[in-house]
Amino acid sequence: MEQQTSESNINRILNKLSNRMSLFGKILVILGVIYLIGGLITIQDNYGNIFEGLLQIFLGYITIRVSILFKTASEKDILTIDDLTIAFEGIIRVYTFQIYFYGFIFFLALFTLISLAWTNLS
Repeated sequence: MEQQTSESNINRILNKLSNRMSLFGKILVILGVIYLIGGLITIQDNYGNIFEGLLQIFLGYITIRVSILFKTASEKDILTIDDLTIAFEGIIRVYTFQIYFYGFIFFLALFTLISLAWTNLS
């Protein structure tokens, strides 16, 4: 009886996590579409909004895909460690992508600032 209650609580927590991740992913997609539309309207002034919009749409999409992994794990009667491992590996892939991508943007901005400073000093 205790085992079933524990599994029920775990499944409920995974289901709640899945729902919130899915909602967050949908919000990212909506924000991405807004950025993309804004970037297309002001295409002559700035390409950054288009790039940011595409990035937000992509991050929202993969967040929704990972939420599906948690939803699948929460719907199983007998939850195994393999189900959780697959879901958590999905989260690790999402955050690894974000770290590499934002790290790339950080170093790109850093090198831009250094080159501007170098140009102004010369």
